[in-house]
Amino acid sequence: MTIFLNILFLVIGMVLLIKGADYFVTGASTIAKKLKIPAIFIGLTVVAIGTSLPELSVSITSAIKNDIDLSISNVIGSNMCNTFLILGVVGIFSSIKLKGSTKKIDFPFLIAITSILFLFSCDTLIDGAPGNIVTRTDSIIFIVLLILYFSILILNAKKERRMLLENNFEQLQTGFNPEEKLENTEEVKDLKVWQIIIYVVLGLAAVIFGGECVSSTAKYLAIQAGMSETLVGLTIVAVGTSLPELVTSIVAAKKGENDLALGNVIGSNIINISLILGLVGIISQVPVSTDVLFDIAILFVLTIFFGLVCAKKNSLGKLEGFTFLIIYILYIAFAVVRNYCF
Repeated sequence: MTIFLNILFLVIGMVLLIKGADYFVTGASTIAKKLKIPAIFIGLTVVAIGTSLPELSVSITSAIKNDIDLSISNVIGSNMCNTFLILGVVGIFSSIKLKGSTKKIDFPFLIAITSILFLFSCDTLIDGAPGNIVTRTDSIIFIVLLILYFSILILNAKKERRMLLENNFEQLQTGFNPEEKLENTEEVKDLKVWQIIIYVVLGLAAVIFGGECVSSTAKYLAIQAGMSETLVGLTIVAVGTSLPELVTSIVAAKKGENDLALGNVIGSNIINISLILGLVGIISQVPVSTDVLFDIAILFVLTIFFGLVCAKKNSLGKLEGFTFLIIYILYIAFAVVRNYCF
């Protein structure tokens, strides 16, 4: 009976994830079009925060229960999953274009915040401390950096919107109507304000509840199989709480909203470290075990690799997608072998 109920919750969770993501992406992309702001800005902020709520919930709950390894390993595992599993899958099925502003702002900030996490976790190596701890001061710095990042995004979005309006004005002066081109080349869903609110709120609620159903079920089954708390956080819980990002990004890519998909992943990674670890660290200082430090080091190296790949490309396609998937599979294999053999 218990197994049947777990399978039932798993199916319900997946259905909620898929349908919720569909409505959420539609609502979020409509907001971007109506406000005439870049879709990637919505992806980096509204969508990224929304789909990161499962990680936030799991990590804060774990911190309150003093399950710190689960909190930090969930963040590390989610970032690995977001970058290499989600972008790997999306890249295989749909080419992801990389904009100049993304290369100049978002990728460098992601690398910087990951580097800072690695730096804050190396107390033993840097100053010979008896243990590695992400302190409350470190956590406050993460929150401040997130505020700085969002401020830069807002200023950049205003700049891009101003340039778009200026270009549209020039086109109108020459007798060209940009609205006609929009109608001919892009299907814009005509939703009223109350409809957009329903799409976003109910879609997000379904995504979060669906992710919780899937991750809770998977976590229970994993623990029954004798997995350690760190491995559960890196794999089952990380994949479970990243399902909203996975489904949202795939649905966004299928709808042609590649900016939304990419922004969702990058924004979620930045939020996972700065907001989630920031709040967890304020609740309780985060001790970093040797295994977790090694995982942070791997995340640091692979994030730099990801940034370098994106810096040299104008888009991510099948080659990059398969490469990212192989990296993720190898990482999971390493985590499993470490758990059961060492």
